[in-house]
Amino acid sequence: MNLKKLLVQSLLWRSLYFASVLLVNVFLSRFLQASATGSLYYLTSIFSFIQMVVGISLEAGITYFASGRLISFNKLLWASVAWGFVVGLVVLAGAFVYLHNIKHSPPYDVVRYCFFSVCYITGIMLTNYGSVLFYAQNNYFLPNLLLALLNIAFIFTIPFSAADADGKLVNAVTYRYFLVFFIQGVALIVAFIFKNKSWRQFSVPGFSDVIKLGRYSLIALMANLIFFLVYRIDYWFVHNNPATCTESDLGNYIQVSKLGQLFLIVPQIIASVIFPQSAGTVDRAEINKAVMIIARLFSQMFLVIIIITALFGRQLFTWVFGETFNRMQAPFIIIMPGIFCLSVLALLSAYFSGKGNLKTSVVGAAIALAVVVVGDYILVPMYGIIGAAIISTVGYFVNLLYPLMRFYKDYSLSWGDFFRWKKDDYHWLLSLITGK
Repeated sequence: MNLKKLLVQSLLWRSLYFASVLLVNVFLSRFLQASATGSLYYLTSIFSFIQMVVGISLEAGITYFASGRLISFNKLLWASVAWGFVVGLVVLAGAFVYLHNIKHSPPYDVVRYCFFSVCYITGIMLTNYGSVLFYAQNNYFLPNLLLALLNIAFIFTIPFSAADADGKLVNAVTYRYFLVFFIQGVALIVAFIFKNKSWRQFSVPGFSDVIKLGRYSLIALMANLIFFLVYRIDYWFVHNNPATCTESDLGNYIQVSKLGQLFLIVPQIIASVIFPQSAGTVDRAEINKAVMIIARLFSQMFLVIIIITALFGRQLFTWVFGETFNRMQAPFIIIMPGIFCLSVLALLSAYFSGKGNLKTSVVGAAIALAVVVVGDYILVPMYGIIGAAIISTVGYFVNLLYPLMRFYKDYSLSWGDFFRWKKDDYHWLLSLITGK
């Protein structure tokens, strides 16, 4: 299957899944309102960081070695299942020791947060492993359909009105929210096993394969940790500056960030195709051309989004998420140029990762992290979520700059190639949509 057909398949089915994610966000936000939503998503950000560390970004290694057919799918599958089980036990033990022995939390909170952490962290890990194994086989339909159906099933359990949000009901919805992540992960792994009849042969990578897989994953972990801090450390500054940022501000800001991440869906979908293809045998000249065309189309899309938000943003946000999300417009407009930078960065990072060159992405992110930490330290106590949005955009631009310079150097392109709008780009897009 050529690159255009893979892009169409990926866009179609992954868009279905991300549409379900957006619906979960909307219904959950309307039910919990800004303050409780901010607290929930702040907790998931902490869990995401833990998942990244204990999971050692194994999904990156699986993608690289599966796409290049360097390690068999069967070996990678059972290795990922075993690793997910081990990490689940480690997370459970670590959460119990921290909550019971160090924090001395009440028994109810110990059970509650142990359940949340294990479900979320192991669920995300298994979902990542199952997804990348399917994607390495160019199968975008089955994993995304399963994930979307499970999200939609969860939506039907969320009360529509915030007036129904008593303590017991909020607690029940929160438990179900975390449980869905675990169910999704198990469902993808089981689906992959049945699709490939993997029960017929149990095998795990040999020692040399484990070393190669671990080395690549650990390098990816370094990059992902830095990326994560660049994208999420502003949450910490907003959360820990109560003088300028209320709990409602935190909820509004995290919602802005999550909504911005939704606009990264298309770049990430495309990147999920570019990564395995650049690691495989597809003509890299075709990939280079596609990266530049898509970047130019993104620049136009984001300009339209900024204009619409400037005109109607406040009304749209409160209509979709509820009246408590009335401070999203200004930070959203400020952060969107940064999201555009991240959309281009997603393409370049996938390209360099597929070539086995993770250093380029790590260097750019490390520079950006320094800018974000210093900037948030100075501006958030002074300007609250507006300051956080400004620094995020600056940091995202810095993050893009180094990989972009490397791409230019490697392929002798002019600076305008990424951003000079061309009529031919629309013909390329039309051919992508129609398959002609």
